[in-house]
Amino acid sequence: MSNGLHGNFRHFEAAIWNALASQLEGGGREWAGKKIVVRKEPFAITLDVHAEIAGHASRLVTRLRAGFVNADGFRFAVKRRAWWNDISKLFGEQDIEVGDAPFDDAFMIRASDEAKLKRLFGSAEVRTALLECPAMQRLEVRDHEGWFGPDFPEGVDELYLEAEGRITDIEHLHELYRVFAFVLAALCHIGSAYEEDPGLKL
Repeated sequence: MSNGLHGNFRHFEAAIWNALASQLEGGGREWAGKKIVVRKEPFAITLDVHAEIAGHASRLVTRLRAGFVNADGFRFAVKRRAWWNDISKLFGEQDIEVGDAPFDDAFMIRASDEAKLKRLFGSAEVRTALLECPAMQRLEVRDHEGWFGPDFPEGVDELYLEAEGRITDIEHLHELYRVFAFVLAALCHIGSAYEEDPGLKL
């Protein structure tokens, strides 16, 4: 696995963001929510607004997604902590701590490999990016999108970021994208994401 993405991260981050920003609609300050797909080999990054259905209710979320070849099956989920998360601990649901008190206090984290998770979030720059992005509610690696999502090829997973509501402000979208790009690069660096076309259309 090449770590070219990690080594050239600033160039990659800027190139993707410039391509995204050129397609954002609404006079330069607002985005109308139309699905945008930007390709920067080997990844395709998708930005959209999606209605999550739960029973008879629905909610809007802003999403960033990218498929990747998962080299080792490593998966994780990061959720911004809320008061009910502390209640879940009373029933034996324990999250992983990375050893940075502000970060551990802000997020509830689960992972398939604790050591690999700590490598993923070992960078203070990555942790700071998450802490400074209050709109981000969920960040995870997942192996499917449910009944109505696309079929994932064997060995392919998805990096998924979710923010509550319709985020239209371009500066806020840039904050979300920055977190997403940091973590995608970090997954490549620790050997969990291959830098090759995953063959997944989102």
